[in-house]
Amino acid sequence: MTHLQPAIIGMGFSKKSTAINLKETLDCFLKQHQYTLITLALAAFKQQDQNTLQLQTLIDAPVHYISYETLKNLQPQCQSYSPMAAQHIGLGAVAEACVLAMMGQNDHLLIPKIIYNKVSFSVALKGDPS
Repeated sequence: MTHLQPAIIGMGFSKKSTAINLKETLDCFLKQHQYTLITLALAAFKQQDQNTLQLQTLIDAPVHYISYETLKNLQPQCQSYSPMAAQHIGLGAVAEACVLAMMGQNDHLLIPKIIYNKVSFSVALKGDPS
């Protein structure tokens, strides 16, 4: 039996992404990397998007929305940077900043940014790394 690592996941995605595509991509990503979703962190500016609202109903973990101001303040701590995202929304790192905002003192940033099926993910593991 496989041990799934509890993870905080930050996601960044385009307005063109459907809720079904996001859910399927998230599920594949979690399965491939053997994570179990503890918390999904998203940018607050996605909060009223219909696909985001639908995605929230499709997953079993809590969704936390991180304010633009918080994301902006966390940019200097981010290892990843997208010039295209910076040009469009004023933030060069969305997924990673979302995860950083949700991390506790004992959590460990594992993946600053990975793009999987056109969705950006950032991953922090709960607790001390082992």
